[in-house]
Amino acid sequence: MAIDVILLLRFPANSVIMKTQKASKVDSIIFILAIWLLSRLIIVVAMQIITPLVFTTPVHTEWVVGNRPHDFMPGYIPRSSWELLSHWDGKWYRSIVTEGYEYLKDGQQHSIAFFPLFPLMVRAVMVSGLPFEIAGTLVSNLALLGAVSVLYVWMVESDRTYTQARWVAAVLVFCPSSLFGTVIYTESLFLLVTIAALRAFDRHQYGWAAFWGALASATRVFGICLIPAFLFLAWKERRPTIAYVAALAVSSGLLLFCFYSAVSFGDALAFMHTQQGWEHESWLELVKKALTLDQPSLIAGFTVLGCIYVLWHRRTQMPTVAIAYGVCSLALLLVAGRTSGISTSSLPRYLYGIVPFSVGLGLWLARFPRVGYLVMALFAVRLFLDAMHFAAWDFVG
Repeated sequence: MAIDVILLLRFPANSVIMKTQKASKVDSIIFILAIWLLSRLIIVVAMQIITPLVFTTPVHTEWVVGNRPHDFMPGYIPRSSWELLSHWDGKWYRSIVTEGYEYLKDGQQHSIAFFPLFPLMVRAVMVSGLPFEIAGTLVSNLALLGAVSVLYVWMVESDRTYTQARWVAAVLVFCPSSLFGTVIYTESLFLLVTIAALRAFDRHQYGWAAFWGALASATRVFGICLIPAFLFLAWKERRPTIAYVAALAVSSGLLLFCFYSAVSFGDALAFMHTQQGWEHESWLELVKKALTLDQPSLIAGFTVLGCIYVLWHRRTQMPTVAIAYGVCSLALLLVAGRTSGISTSSLPRYLYGIVPFSVGLGLWLARFPRVGYLVMALFAVRLFLDAMHFAAWDFVG
């Protein structure tokens, strides 16, 4: 007891609190880096070591005579290289970065379907002399690290415990769809800018909310869902006029892309019109396939239902702006079709890019840690398998 009194006299309470907070910050940084590195290591081992050992003969010969993914080479055999990280959409981004956008009004697939912020950032990194595959991989992975860091900080600022923040972060990096935060896709960059925008608006930082929101609408079509979410919260909480201005400013990223399309191709909505070249399965078709026990359709359906459940069940524990954004994004997802460019075959990936769903699942698992450890283990296994299939040019939704 005497020792405690002496310590308190020599080191005031504020000093002790500051040391505790500093220790918590250090522990948090170590935790974030550890789970990010571990989850990315799972993908690297699966892609670069296991896949070349498993797939030793040409795969997907049916694509030689039929429609095949952009830049797919017949007789493909996966070998350890950076190229394994650039399949599917990555090939489209490569053509945008190296050759620029192209578009014709012929109902076929064209690169204008892909939003500009991600290829612009990859191009900026390539100025240093790095090849596309390395530059794209760096942008994706560092954006994911940034996204999980900002999300973790936001959860702590929102009076969530460190334990809850850690579970939310773990869901974001170990979810099977986090594969798209390592390969050359937009998911991680979109997560980073939307989380930053939501956090800024939640903290009444309207200039930053407008800035990050504009970047979000220049990254993916779901970025426009920030607009009704911000407008709703501004109305609900009777925020000042600047909050409404910030909400409307989110559209500037998309509007600039439309302006570019109008000037370059004479079609401001070229990114929507070219979607006719892709196959977009309707919700009705997905339900029919699910009833036949088609595995991808079942997974997609249960993923949607699970996201709706955690969003509703954890609604009182999440910032209101996150709930509003989740609802608006879900509404946009429900109108999936040719004109929207949102395919039900990629539902898990799209849902992963909508951060409130990861937050809701993380908060739920924080209440049931034993279940959480089992879910994380299953996530890790699925992440490993999906990484293998992606490297072998199998479609992963």
